[in-house]
Amino acid sequence: MFPLRVPLPLFLSLFTLASCVSHSYFVVKEPQGNGQWYNDAVNILTWEKGVWDGITEFDIEMTRLSEDGVTYIAYNVQAYPSSASSLNIYLQDVPTGDDYYIVLMNSTHGVRHCLSAMFSIVNASTDVTSSSSVSASSTDTSIPTVTVSGSPDPTKGFVTTFASRASSVVWAVARAQVCGGVAVVVGVLVGALLVL
Repeated sequence: MFPLRVPLPLFLSLFTLASCVSHSYFVVKEPQGNGQWYNDAVNILTWEKGVWDGITEFDIEMTRLSEDGVTYIAYNVQAYPSSASSLNIYLQDVPTGDDYYIVLMNSTHGVRHCLSAMFSIVNASTDVTSSSSVSASSTDTSIPTVTVSGSPDPTKGFVTTFASRASSVVWAVARAQVCGGVAVVVGVLVGALLVL
């Protein structure tokens, strides 16, 4: 067997590309598929996100499959490793249905990061058991609570706007500039070697 020989320029360019790849992982953990949220109760939205994906903030929206309209829940939710990865959502007079989705996105640019599984919203008086339901007594008081009320209305703004971190843009831009700078330096060196 002959050992595999990779030319140095090819190796350097592949190494540079591999170091710049974004490690994107963003998933809504709660509500789960076919889960239920209750009106007049606090429900917990939980997500899990990768660390080096460059996403520092996102927005939360709720929409239905069978109805037009969107409910804007939270704007500028922090997405740093030290930030909370859940939010209490108190539903009040939200129309019941079994075709709701939570969308985590950047609404400024229209980039969708992830979509929850389809879940139901039922009235609190409905006698249904589900692992996705959360009663007011089990509410996590260390995370913020957002109150969502009424039908979806795209003319309403976000229910809650969280403050941005001063370094959020600088952190994302600096990482991209470092990656781009490394690629330029490697490209110049490889080009110089090929010319010689």
